[in-house]
Amino acid sequence: MLELNESAPSRGSGGVIELVVQGRPCLYDGDPDLGSLLEYRGENSLYVNVRINDEVLDQRDFENVPVREGDRIDFLYFMGGGLFVQPDRRRN
Repeated sequence: MLELNESAPSRGSGGVIELVVQGRPCLYDGDPDLGSLLEYRGENSLYVNVRINDEVLDQRDFENVPVREGDRIDFLYFMGGGLFVQPDRRRN
């Protein structure tokens, strides 16, 4: 994603739109759907949840969700917890 003061290369058919992604304003000139935005940013759609304008979306709908001028988009990754135990490196 590009900061607002940078020029955006032409990538899609929808023209340049201004978004707020992860709290930062940026320009996007790709295809105006969430699936294309995820691909452009290198986000893994299998592991990410997306919130647009405070609505958490179903992963099955990513390809069909339009992104529009002024949308606030957050990528949410949920991490599991646990205890990491370093393997014993001593040889018997």
